[in-house]
Amino acid sequence: MMRLLPQSLFGRLLLFLAGGLTLAQLLSAALLLQDRDQALYHAVGGHVAQRIAAIVNLLDSLEDAERRRLVTALDLPPTHLSLDLPWQPVAEPDDRYQTTLFRVLLQRQLGPNRPFQVEITDDLPPPPPFVDPPRRGSLPPPLPTAGHDPRMPGWRRHAMMMGLRNFVVQARLHDGAVATFQQMLPEEVIAWPLRLLLTLLIVLVSVAGLAALAVRTLTRPLAVLADAATDLGRDIRRPALAETGPLEVRRAARAFNTMQNRLIRYLEDRNRVLAAISHDLKTPITRLRLRTELLEDSPLREKFQADLDEMQHMAQTSLDFLRGGENPEPPAALDLNALLESLREDAEDAGQEIAITGIADRPLRCQPLALKRCLTNLVDNALKYGRWLEITVADTPQWLTLTLRDQGPGIPPEQLERVFEPFYRLESSRSRDTGGTGLGLSIARNIARAHGGDLILRNRTEGGLEAVLELPR
Repeated sequence: MMRLLPQSLFGRLLLFLAGGLTLAQLLSAALLLQDRDQALYHAVGGHVAQRIAAIVNLLDSLEDAERRRLVTALDLPPTHLSLDLPWQPVAEPDDRYQTTLFRVLLQRQLGPNRPFQVEITDDLPPPPPFVDPPRRGSLPPPLPTAGHDPRMPGWRRHAMMMGLRNFVVQARLHDGAVATFQQMLPEEVIAWPLRLLLTLLIVLVSVAGLAALAVRTLTRPLAVLADAATDLGRDIRRPALAETGPLEVRRAARAFNTMQNRLIRYLEDRNRVLAAISHDLKTPITRLRLRTELLEDSPLREKFQADLDEMQHMAQTSLDFLRGGENPEPPAALDLNALLESLREDAEDAGQEIAITGIADRPLRCQPLALKRCLTNLVDNALKYGRWLEITVADTPQWLTLTLRDQGPGIPPEQLERVFEPFYRLESSRSRDTGGTGLGLSIARNIARAHGGDLILRNRTEGGLEAVLELPR
């Protein structure tokens, strides 16, 4: 059921508002029609009851011969009148609303001392007197269903199509005679008129349009806030949100701007500390490097210099990783094809091979130096364990995907995510001799995510590792 609901807040609010409004309109219209139906049924039923009571009282005051002449004169549609039918007690009381209401109305007109009974039957009354007598015997019998047989006489088909029912009323006269009335009355006085349905449709469309506009206006700040939160991961110094709109929206925007300012201050303070640490580390390392030049033992001097180079590399790499939280580099258009070609040429100069498949259709707007560092780390990591690397470029309107495949030993499946942790090293594949610090993949993923993308590692079936770098367009 939840899968059928719209995924956006705008869609769900609009659905609930439109559904609730439709339900309310239909219920209101149903109640209105029911009230009008009852009122008109009182009027129609009251008129028929008054006419039947007047005829009964008139018949009660006449002799038999005069009664016969009066019955012949009054036996006209929509009322059929007869004095020849016997009293036929109703087997089961008819408690339908129309029967009960008509019985009450007739009781008021006939008085409490007049025996009578009311029943609704599915049989229609006999054909009206203007139908030729020779043809009366050939008329089909009354049908219990409302099937519209084209062979049915027009008067009978019209009654069925209009929803008319045969109300049979029998009343006893003072001398014991039985007056039988067969009166055609509608089962429902008012149906759902087309005009009412069109009115409801116009109201629903108008209110739904206004509701859609209101919901869109109210939910737009949420979309702006979501976009701002996404952009914040790419550019911490993005423009502040406008603190406008309703009170709740202004409070959310103000809280977001306050959070952004605190993050900026935190990163600025951290960078100042990192700059101080960098200066304090480089100074003693430089002094030690100068002192090693005074050593006369050449092998010992070379070992000291190798240790100092490793210390400087670890310090610089650690500082680069810590600076990854802020991106001071402004975005610019980068020719990715040229960057990959330069990496391929550098690998060839080192005796290694890189095969490039596919091209980027257009320049990528990114932070060029940061993305170069990301790709350099991935290429160095791949070529460190194999002298061959394949890079596949897939460019779509939404994403630019680079897939790097090497022929190395791969990574155990349970450690595919752990290698992204800072300073984590695979003991089975790395040693101190390589100079690795365990930060290359962490820096690469941080840069990818700072651009709104991601970096994923997986082992290849035929051996080696596959790194998938996804960057948004």
